[in-house]
Amino acid sequence: MVRRRDPVTHETALAVFNRDRGCVAVELGEWASTCHGRLGLEHVQDGGGRMGRRAKSDPAHLVALCEGHREPGMKAGYVWCTDRKNREAMRAYLARVAIA
Repeated sequence: MVRRRDPVTHETALAVFNRDRGCVAVELGEWASTCHGRLGLEHVQDGGGRMGRRAKSDPAHLVALCEGHREPGMKAGYVWCTDRKNREAMRAYLARVAIA
């Protein structure tokens, strides 16, 4: 088993799920009909992060996304949450809903 240095705690996950109330992609303009699968958490770097490094495991860097928006879809190789435009939208969302 691989241990992560910065795991998402149960309390953090609960806070993010309560804040987001479902898949954030819908809040950012995606159709609800494109959502499928279980809801999970996606780490979002704050723009200055280095590629390949995971963002912190706190509410300021986590959003709730369904499997349909976290995994490869119908377009070969396309993953909604890794699209640059969608990453920027998730960063703006996190800035709007910051948990103190």
